[in-house]
Amino acid sequence: MITVPPLPDLAPAFQSARVRLARCAAGRLREAYPVAAHDLELQVDEAGTELLRALVDAVSVADPRCRRVVYAVPEGDLARIAAAEAAGFRYVVDVDLADAQLSLLVAEPAWVTRADMDLGHVPDS
Repeated sequence: MITVPPLPDLAPAFQSARVRLARCAAGRLREAYPVAAHDLELQVDEAGTELLRALVDAVSVADPRCRRVVYAVPEGDLARIAAAEAAGFRYVVDVDLADAQLSLLVAEPAWVTRADMDLGHVPDS
């Protein structure tokens, strides 16, 4: 369990939202995709763009080794997918779990998505 710093800039309506963070490696997504040790699944009821963006920012402060914040929504829930994409998430894949069909969206820090276009260069060398 990680401690997420306070989010004082959120509107009062968002402060009552139910938020759950879980390590993907230990949770329901552990076999759904190639999970990294610090990936976190974000579960939020009634998530809007501002709340999702603020939570991703808080996770990056609380756990700088987190490679992916994963937001799983019911497959085909276009409104939630659009809100997540507006918050900086990108759609990755649809997965079938034992009890649900989900669309996975991820938010990744720049150090994960940055690409060195020099193919002959070995990173950190």
